[in-house]
Amino acid sequence: METYQPIDLKALARKSVPKLAPFIPGFVYRKFEKLLHTAELNDCFEKHFNDSPADFLAGVQDYLKNPIEFDGPGEAVLKENAGKSIMFAGNHPYGGPEAMSLMNYLIHPYPRIKLVAQSYLSFIKPLQSCCVYNKSGVRTLMEHVESQQSILIYPAGLCSRILSNGEVFDRTWHSSFVKIAKRNNMPVVIIYTDGQLSKRFFRLQRIQGKSSLASVLLPDEMFKMSGKTLRMVVSKPINPSVFTDDVSNTEWALRLRQYCYNLRKDPFAEFDPTAVSSLPLK
Repeated sequence: METYQPIDLKALARKSVPKLAPFIPGFVYRKFEKLLHTAELNDCFEKHFNDSPADFLAGVQDYLKNPIEFDGPGEAVLKENAGKSIMFAGNHPYGGPEAMSLMNYLIHPYPRIKLVAQSYLSFIKPLQSCCVYNKSGVRTLMEHVESQQSILIYPAGLCSRILSNGEVFDRTWHSSFVKIAKRNNMPVVIIYTDGQLSKRFFRLQRIQGKSSLASVLLPDEMFKMSGKTLRMVVSKPINPSVFTDDVSNTEWALRLRQYCYNLRKDPFAEFDPTAVSSLPLK
C-alpha cells in the first residue's frame, strides 16, 4: 500500500528555486501554509489516500460539508437517467468545491463518470481513475466515450470572473464538450451553481489581470465555504441532434453558457437553440 507524501512548501521551494530557497524567511512559509491550508489538506489526503474515488469524495464532503440543494427538474432528471451516458456541463463559480460535491453525488447513479480536471490535480491519487486531465485526455474523449460513461465538465476551464460588464460570470465556454456530445450522441444536461467567490479574490484578480496569482487564494476560499449549502439547478436533457452543423460548435457552447445563466432566474427554463448569447466573453 502506497503512503502519502505530504505537501511541503519548503521542499517544493528547494526543488523549484534552489538558489532562492535558503533566503526565504520562515514567516513567508508560515503565511503561505496558512493561506493554502496545507495542514488541513495533508490531513484529509493522508486519511483518504488509498480510498476508492467514491470513498474519497465522501471523505471530502465530510470534511468540507457542502451539501447540494437541487432546484428545477433537479434530482428527478439525475435519477431518471441513472447509468446512461450523459454530458454534464456547468458554470464554475467556486473553482473546486462545486465539482467535488457534484461528483460525490453523481458517482453513485453514474459509476463510470469522468470529471475533466486541471492537470495539477493529478497528484490526488484516489481521483486519478475518475478524472481526465488536460487537452490530450479531452481529445481521447472526442474520439471515443465508452458505453454508459458520463462526463462532468466545466467548459470555462477557470472559476468565474468579473467580466467587462462588471458582473461575475464564466468566461467563454470552450466547445470541446459540444463536439464530444455530438460525436458520441450524448444528451447534454446543464447544471447551474449559484454563488461567487469573495470580494478579496476579485480585487486581486483585477489587480493582477490574470488568474494565476488570484488562484493562490482558492484553497482559503474553499475552506471558508465549509458548511455552505450549494444551490444547483439541473436542466432537462438536451438531445444532441439539436446541435446542427449550420451553427458552429463555438456558437453552440456560447448559447449553452447563456442558457446556464438563464436557469439562475428560471430553474424550469427550456433550452432555445435559436437564442443567441448576450453575455460578454471576457
